[in-house]
Order: sequence, then C-alpha cells, then structure tokens
Amino acid sequence: MRNIFGVDADTIEVVTEDGAPSGKKDFLVWNPTYIDENVPSLGRHSSVSEATGLMRFLMKRGVRVILFCKIRKVCELAMKTIRADLSSEGRFDILERTMPYRGGYSREERRRVEQDAFNGRLLGIVATNALELGVDIGVLDAVIMLGFPVSIASFKQQAGRAGRRARDSLVILVADSLPIDQHYVRHSEELFEKSRDDIIVDLDSRPLLEAHLQCAAQEMPLSAEDEKYFGILFKDVCETQLIKDKDGWYHTHPKFLPFPSKYISIRGAQEENYAVMNVTKAGHLTILEEVETSRAMFEVYEGGVVSGNVLMSHESIIDAQSFAKFMHQGLTFVVKEVSHDSKLAKVIRADVNWITSPRDFTNVDAAETYRIKEIRNSLQRAFYGKVEVETKVFGFFKIRNNVILEAVDLDTPAWERDTTGMWLDVPKSLLQLFKMKGINPAEAIHAAQHAFLNRFAMAQDVRTECKAADKEYRQAETKRKRPARIIFYDTVGKGGGVAAKAFDNVNELLQKACKAIETCDCVEGCAACVQSPACREGNLVCSKIGALLVIKCILGLEINEDSVPFQDVVAHDTVVEAESVRIIDDVQVEGCLT
Repeated sequence: MRNIFGVDADTIEVVTEDGAPSGKKDFLVWNPTYIDENVPSLGRHSSVSEATGLMRFLMKRGVRVILFCKIRKVCELAMKTIRADLSSEGRFDILERTMPYRGGYSREERRRVEQDAFNGRLLGIVATNALELGVDIGVLDAVIMLGFPVSIASFKQQAGRAGRRARDSLVILVADSLPIDQHYVRHSEELFEKSRDDIIVDLDSRPLLEAHLQCAAQEMPLSAEDEKYFGILFKDVCETQLIKDKDGWYHTHPKFLPFPSKYISIRGAQEENYAVMNVTKAGHLTILEEVETSRAMFEVYEGGVVSGNVLMSHESIIDAQSFAKFMHQGLTFVVKEVSHDSKLAKVIRADVNWITSPRDFTNVDAAETYRIKEIRNSLQRAFYGKVEVETKVFGFFKIRNNVILEAVDLDTPAWERDTTGMWLDVPKSLLQLFKMKGINPAEAIHAAQHAFLNRFAMAQDVRTECKAADKEYRQAETKRKRPARIIFYDTVGKGGGVAAKAFDNVNELLQKACKAIETCDCVEGCAACVQSPACREGNLVCSKIGALLVIKCILGLEINEDSVPFQDVVAHDTVVEAESVRIIDDVQVEGCLT
C-alpha cells in the first residue's frame, strides 16, 4: 500500500484480524485409489470421476457445492460427466439446478449463473478460478477442488467460498496424479502452514506504468506533481508516450481514446479471438463463445486429415471417426470447419462417447541478443533479447476411459509470435557428464527452469518451454532436438519487461534456486524445489539431481563428478549443444553487483 500510493508507513493502520462471522470448516484431502493396488503403474482412478461423484453425493443431500477446476477443458469435462451421471440416475431435479461457469461464456450467460447462485436457486456450480473471487455468489456449504489450484493463495481463496455467515462448511481437495498434487497429499500440513507468496508491486516496468498512466490521464490530466505517486519513470513515460498541452498537463494519447482501458488486459497481453459458431440448425446460427488464439490452438481444430474446408452432413459428422470435439456448458460439439484467416470455427451439436486431446509442441528459440550479463565467479553468461515462440498442433488423440482409441494427424498453421526473454546456455562439459552418468539432460534442464521460476515472484508473467513426457521418453528417436538452454519469455506482449527483471536479478535467483534444491528434503523433487504448479506437462520430465548440476555449473561452483550417482541410461538424446545467438552491435557485457 505504501509503494502503490506513495504514503508514509506511519499513516497506514494494518488490520490483521478477520471479524467476519465464520463457522467450523472441515478439510479433506482425497486421493483417488490405485486402479490395481498390486500394479501401481496402472495409475489411479480418474480424479474427475471422484470429484464429480463427491459433488453428486453432496447435492443429493441438499448441500450447496462449488467444484473448482484448473482449466476450462476440465470444467467442461466435469460438467459433461455430471450431466451424464445425473441423467442416468433420473435426477433431473438436481441437474436443472447445476450450471458451469468459466471465462469464454457470453456476458449474459455468466450474469445469469451469478444471479441464480446468489438467489440460492443453484445447488451446484462447476467453475474455473473465474469464480475464485470478485463475484458475490451467496452462501455455499462445500467446496471441491479438482486438483491443487496452482498456489496456496488460490487454495485458501477457493476454500473461503464456503461457510460464510457463521455456517459450517466442508472443503475437499481431490488430488490429481501429478507430482505436485501427490506432494500435498503426503505433506498436507503445508496447505495450512506454508506462508503465502509475497505480494510484489513492480513500479519499474515501463510497459505496465504506461498502461496505468494512459488510463489515469483519461480520468484526469496529469501534472509533474503526480511523480510522487508514480515513481521516477513517470516524467519520461509522460513526455514520450502521452500528449502534453500548452499548460503542461499530460493527456492520454489519441490512439487509445475514447477508452484506454479496453486496450489493457489485467491478465496479460490482449489477443485476437476465434468465434465459435453453432451451425447445427440450418439458418439458425449462434455464437457459442469467443476463444483466445492461445486457447483456440488447443481447443478448436478440425478433426480430419483433409486440408481446406470440410463440408459434411450432420449425420456424417457424428459418424466420422477423425473429428475433434468441442465442449460448451457440458454439451459436446464436433468441429466442422475452422478458418484461421477469419478466426471462425463452425461446430455441430453431437453426442459422442470420446474426448480429444491435442498433440502439440511449442518451440521457444532465442533469436537475437540485446544484453549480456556476467554470472558472478563464473565463465558462463546470462543473455536477454528477442525470442521466437512457435506453437504447432499437429494432431490429436481420441480418448475413451483414459484409453487412446486413435491418433489423428492434422495440417494446421503454426501460431508464431515474437517476444522478449532471457536465457542461460548449458555448457558442453556438463552435457558430457550427463551422458557419462546416464542423466537425462531434458529432465535436468526442465527441472532447473522450474527451480529458477519458483524463486521469482513474478513468474506468472513469464513462461518457459516445458518438456513433454511423450516426446522425451518415446522409443523412436525424435527429429525435433532442442538446444541445451534454460529459457524464459514474456507473456505480456512484446517486451513486457518481466523477463528483463529476471535477467537483472539472475545471480540472486540462481543462488536461491541452488540453495532451495540443496536444502530440500525430498528425493525426486517437489513444489518447494524443482516442480511447478503451472507446468503444462505435469512435471513428469524432471530430475532433481540434474537440475542441481545445471545450476551449479552455470554458477561456476565445483562439481565432484565421483559423487554424482549413476541414473538410468538415456535411450535417445533429445537435447543438443546450444549454438550462439546473434548479438546486435555495441552490446557490452554487464558486470554484476557484489
């Protein structure tokens, strides 16, 4: 508060006691059982089935419950499961009082669910974190979380959705089989004892500051006196990005008028959207929702291996075995046609007994070096510059009951974008040590990237290239080999400034990551050291010992090769030595502060 408003700490009165009425709150960590206790490799029962089963159990007893899902697709899958199970049981009285809620739905759909929840008409809600806070949905009796919700702060926020107004409540965390979830199953005390992440206020980001100043100036013109509220970058940003009148007042740049706020996304960079249109009934076309490009790549794709527009009848679409499925409010639609030029996807209502999962990859490549920084007491260097990101969905799996029915190929355009980022190359000498000791370099690099991000308070605004298990562990050798490089890139537009912040603090972050791994008591890696709740590939490609060696090597710390244990032999190399990246003219190596 002091940093944001520029006020003295003495004028702030801190309120730490919660005076709101609250009843007893019981917590339950629910771990699905193994499919076969004698064969753990078969995995555990579906967390979706367990969570939706618990939800139905509670709703049948009049308990008002909300089921939180981490991503939109799981939200739709959970709603589809509940719809099917309640229908088969003939409990339409409960089904009509159960609704899904997530981003992407129309404003009218969301407001209707909010109103019905607030008035007590709904008995169950299946939602993403869009309902985690900020919307009053009345009193709920129980919260079910389908998987650990990314952070301790989110866990506590979601748990707080039930039991208001002095009512007793129940919170159930249904664990996924992912390593991060299983960690909290084994160490559930951390859910309550572990401190929340510090709140970071970054007033030194020019792009973020400009966004606020453009909006502020539209409310009221700014003057030089406002520098005390916005910091030392205020004057320079105003002089270069805003419009100054003859009296010295700064106004919003005309290109952002009349409403500069519409150009600002509080969750990241603005993206173009794909419109998903329901064309089931001829002559009656409706837009189901709009999907951001970054999501559309994984959710809205033609299912056929044919190229160009796909024109088929409703009946033939349902029978076609190679078409992808799209879900909306727990109902299934088959994707008929996608136009990437017009950003339009046409879907047809269809009941099918399988789901689809995209087969994709994302390449993150350093393209041009703008800055170079010393690593203290090391021959290695940190780099910052232009990063090229390419995402390609090359097919999808048709899945029923966790069994792959078919692998379908697609010919879709790649989604390419340029941004800024930072990177650290892994020395050739360490790759040779990995080979000698049987350590998988992809596991080591992936875990090291997570260890670095876990120490960075603004990690939600940068991403990395996560390693997929189906690529790294396949029997056949892959042609898509990646450079031995730790790399991160900005998600907030081009030059969001957050990766630059990590670059500026690289020495401190590496030291913290090294200490976190060395002092962690876990054996194979956990959320406290080398696993990330945000990993899109579920932290399945991970080596704690490998991550420690990567970071120690970059820091120039001594590595006793004899003390490095032998690991399983790596069948195929998916990582190759990183090549040097082109450096722009006049770049000087920046020293590090002692």
